[in-house]
Order: sequence, then C-alpha cells, then structure tokens
Amino acid sequence: MASIVIKIDSIIKKYFDKYEQRGELPPIIRGQVRGRLPSGMPKTLYYDYGEVRLMGRPDEFLELDDGCIVPFDHKTKSKEPEEVHNAYLLQMDVYSFLLMVKGYKTTDKAYLAYYYPCDCDVHDGLDVNCKVVEVRTSFDRAKRVIDKAVRVLEGDIPKPSSECEFCRWKGEL
Repeated sequence: MASIVIKIDSIIKKYFDKYEQRGELPPIIRGQVRGRLPSGMPKTLYYDYGEVRLMGRPDEFLELDDGCIVPFDHKTKSKEPEEVHNAYLLQMDVYSFLLMVKGYKTTDKAYLAYYYPCDCDVHDGLDVNCKVVEVRTSFDRAKRVIDKAVRVLEGDIPKPSSECEFCRWKGEL
C-alpha cells in the first residue's frame, strides 16, 4: 500500500478512537448511520477451525440501536464509490461470521465508510468527503468460502499445471 493511504488510515482511526471513548459517532458519519461506537471490543477476532485459524481485524465496530454489534470498515478512494467491490463484501461477511461465532449479538449488515477527496484549492486545506454504505452480510456465504479455503489448505499440494499462472511464472512446467 502507498504510504499516504497508510497515513490517512492512521488519522481516521485516531479520529474514531476519540469518539469511541465518548461513546459517540464522529461528526463525519453522523446522520449516515445510527448507533454508537462501542468500547472494549477486541482489535482482532479469530476462530479456530480445525488446524486453521481464521482472523480478522475490523477497523471499527458499530453498536446498533437494538444492541447488535456490526463491522464498520474504512476505505479510501479517489472518487465517490459507484458500487461495493466483491472483495469488500467477502471481508464484511467474514467479520460478521467472526462476530457471530465469538458470541456477539449481531445481524446481517455491516458498514463501509468511503473517504475521497473533494475538488478544492489545496492551499485552503484538503477537503475529504465521507460516504457510508450499508451492506448485507451473509454468514452462510462466509461459511462456504471458509470451508472451501480449509479444504484447499488441508488438501494435497497440486501438481504443476500449464493452466496455472503461478506455475508458469515460477517456471515449474
């Protein structure tokens, strides 16, 4: 990742930490979601699946008005998002799955906060927009992908194949 993206992520997380300590939503997302930032949530969620450990590190958690805890993740973009990338949907599915198996009261939703720059005169400060998108998560979809990954990890190493891009790259044909 580019160092500027890492720095922006760090600034956003510190900003959210301030409001988590108060049990409030930061002004940048107020009106886009309901609930609060719960304190005391673990930084890393994990689940031991046989000999495989599934781990995830959501950026934040949101406690909804009904007490459900859901994942909330930050994304930086160059412009307002038009759609949610499938990789982000899978990421939110897995975070929701991890919350469920760890015994948290949760539901089939998660939130992505997209941060992108405004057109502005930089000498006046760099303005940033934030758009929060609610996504539907699926425990079953996460479980299917996790089960498949475990089967691959626990299975035999496949023989090199001319159909495999990695094999061709590595020169194992």
